[in-house]
Amino acid sequence: MEKRTHAKHIILILLGSLILSFGIYNLNYQNNITEGGVLGLLLLLKNLFNIELSVANLIIDTALLIMAYKFFGKQFLIYSIIATFSFSTFYEVFESIGPLIPVLNSKFIVTILSGLFVGVGVGIIVRNGAAAGGDDALAMVISKITSLNIGNVYMIGDVAVLMLSLTYLSVYDIFWSLIAVNISGRTIDFIYNFNKEINSIYSFSIIKLLTASSTTSSRIEKYLFSLKLIKPVNTIDLCSFKYK
Repeated sequence: MEKRTHAKHIILILLGSLILSFGIYNLNYQNNITEGGVLGLLLLLKNLFNIELSVANLIIDTALLIMAYKFFGKQFLIYSIIATFSFSTFYEVFESIGPLIPVLNSKFIVTILSGLFVGVGVGIIVRNGAAAGGDDALAMVISKITSLNIGNVYMIGDVAVLMLSLTYLSVYDIFWSLIAVNISGRTIDFIYNFNKEINSIYSFSIIKLLTASSTTSSRIEKYLFSLKLIKPVNTIDLCSFKYK
C-alpha cells in the first residue's frame, strides 16, 4: 500500500513538472513574461552583476532544499530531486520540439494562461510533498512556520523580485508579469489547500441550508398558527410545537 502511495505521488509530481515546463517554455519564454522567485532573482543577478546562472542556481537551490529538508525530511528531498530533474528534462524536450503554441497577439490571454499553467504545475508538485525549485521549498517552509498561506508567500516573494527587476525590465513587462504571478500564486494556494477549500465550501452550503430551513420553519409556524392548528411555545424549533 505504501509503495502504491509513493508511486502515485511520483506520477503526480511528474505530471506537475510536465505542465510547468510546458507553460514556462511555450508561454512565459515565448511571450517575454518573466517570473518571480529564484528564477527572477537569477535573472536579476545575471543582468546586474553578470553572475553565471547555472552556478548561482545550483548554490541557491541547494541551500534552500537543505533548509527545507530539516523541516520536511528525507522523502521531501527525494521527491524534490525528482521534480527538479524531471522539470529540466521536460523543458529540454519542449525546447527541442519547438513552440507548440503560436505567439498570441493578446498579452492578456497569454498572461492568464501563463499564470494557470505555472500555478497548476507547481500546485500539483507541492501538494504531493515536493518542490520544483528553491523558491518552492522556501515558500513551503515560511508557510509552515508562519500564519501565511502558501499562495501569499509565493506572491510576496514574486512581487519583491519583480519590483527589483525594474532595474532592467520595462514597467510594461513587469505589469503583465505581476498579473501572471498573482494568478499562479492563487492557483497554487487553491490546489495545495484543496481539501480545506472543499470543506469550507461544504460548510458554507450547510450553513446556508440550515439558515434557509430556519426561515422556512418560521414561515410554516406562522401559517399553522394562523389556521389555529398549533399553539406557540417558547422555542423556535418547529419540532417543539404542541398540536391541539
